[in-house]
Amino acid sequence: MAEGQLTQGSRAWTGWIPAFVAMSMALLIGLVLLGPFVSVKAGAATRHPALVGHVAPANPAGARSVEAPAWWNGGTCDPGDAPGSHRLGAAWHGLVACGPGPTQGGSDHLVDFFPGAWGELEWECVELSMRWMYLAWGVNPYPADGWDVVRNYNLGTNKAKYNPNGPQLVVVNNGTVGAVPQPGDVVSVGRTRHDSFGHTAVVTANAVDARGNGTVTLIQQNGGTGNDGWAIYRVNDWVVANGVTGWLHNPSWTIQWPLVGFSGPTGFESRVVAPGNGYGLVATGASSIAVAGDTGVMGANGDAIYGYIGQSGNFFVKRGSSTTWSLVAHNARSIAVAMTTSGAPVLAFVNTAGDFYAEEGSLAGAFVLEAKGVASIALAGGGGTAPPLLGYIQSQSGAFLVKTGVAGGRWTVVQASGVSAIALAEGTTSPSGLIGYLSNNGTFFAEEASPQAQWTKQASKVTAISLAAVGPSGEPLLGYLAGSSFYAAESLTPATWVQEATGVAQMAVASGSAPGALPVLGYVTTAGDLEVMQGQLCRPFSRQARGASSLALSSVTDS
Repeated sequence: MAEGQLTQGSRAWTGWIPAFVAMSMALLIGLVLLGPFVSVKAGAATRHPALVGHVAPANPAGARSVEAPAWWNGGTCDPGDAPGSHRLGAAWHGLVACGPGPTQGGSDHLVDFFPGAWGELEWECVELSMRWMYLAWGVNPYPADGWDVVRNYNLGTNKAKYNPNGPQLVVVNNGTVGAVPQPGDVVSVGRTRHDSFGHTAVVTANAVDARGNGTVTLIQQNGGTGNDGWAIYRVNDWVVANGVTGWLHNPSWTIQWPLVGFSGPTGFESRVVAPGNGYGLVATGASSIAVAGDTGVMGANGDAIYGYIGQSGNFFVKRGSSTTWSLVAHNARSIAVAMTTSGAPVLAFVNTAGDFYAEEGSLAGAFVLEAKGVASIALAGGGGTAPPLLGYIQSQSGAFLVKTGVAGGRWTVVQASGVSAIALAEGTTSPSGLIGYLSNNGTFFAEEASPQAQWTKQASKVTAISLAAVGPSGEPLLGYLAGSSFYAAESLTPATWVQEATGVAQMAVASGSAPGALPVLGYVTTAGDLEVMQGQLCRPFSRQARGASSLALSSVTDS
């Protein structure tokens, strides 16, 4: 049982169809299902004087969480200037969906993001998309209705007039083979004969397989009566449903792809979960597997490190871009691999005698003996000013020890006894990591990897744990398994635990250290199905494979 608030993850399909202008349209609309449909005011842009100058937000371009708008008065959703405004419920990386919009009983309120800016109407759908692009990407508002937010950024002289110093955004047409909206992308929904304004929203998560089928999750405003600001659109054969025409993508905003490995009937298979990439057989005869990735140019296999234990306890590793495996150690009992943000591999293993070895910087196997009498190990790659983080459980005492850096440094006892499992995560500044352990009685504890931190009880009756640090500041991402239920949270104290799935045999959480990093969650069901999701917690997962018996999870950030 978790300590703190528990939220049941929703698995229902959501969407919205507001009241129609005439009841006689209802049958036709229900048959066509081109949604989302809105009233005559939905998706409308303002008509406002041309932009004067260029004013960038305080913290643009790829921050994981955008700041509250400086023009809001009276708190969240600008109630001081727009009385009666409130949060709808949906929020993502600091972007809050507000209302009520015109389709929800509200009325428009004109707002300027800065003096001389093209005005936006609170709480139309366009305002949300423009607010996101301004706060996250440094894009000034420009004339657009919902249907042409995507088209108008680069249309004619708009870029030169409204965003002369803005980023080079790319328009991706819906239906492009191998392309699906990524978290942070802004979509447009086309006009219909019943709706001349269309719609727009911001993508928060996707769960699309290698064949172009799955779902994307979006945050929106003015989504109809009762809508809480969330929407889920189906994707079929690379076509996003609900009338989406295309989306704006910012190439300068780093893209994170999950890196997934699993043991299946044919052996160790892996995939960088980017559109069009399928799983490939990495090795046969693997008894234990590990994957690690971080920032780098993404090829077919990603800038990643793969490791496994083969026959006779041989420890093999290779880079994703190579076809050659390196035999780095013999008699390995367990292994761990990580990668720093500079692309340096970090390798570790425990041999059958209980000796813990590690190395950093190469795949040559120049290992250093770190400790003896070791039951299990954990490893987290560092980045920026943060060195790798190492940990182990002492066999005799059950103590949990950690240290930073390979070869040298002092081990610190962080828990003196009673530890059955451990997990580590590291950001790009020191200290920005996380450490956690599972006690012999099934209690999950976690804390920041700093001398001043104190253990916080997270949950009880736990059988497995996993940790990740999200983005440069190492924001916490925690996961645990209790019975066959998988829970996740994005904070230490107080943690709001989300039940992600049931019928789970193994789970893991991961993320990247670059700006704009996202949570990555994966699990294997008791039936052997491998499911993966990236983005907002409590969103749908995508089935990646069947017949899986184990899981290794990381991420690759495409530079």
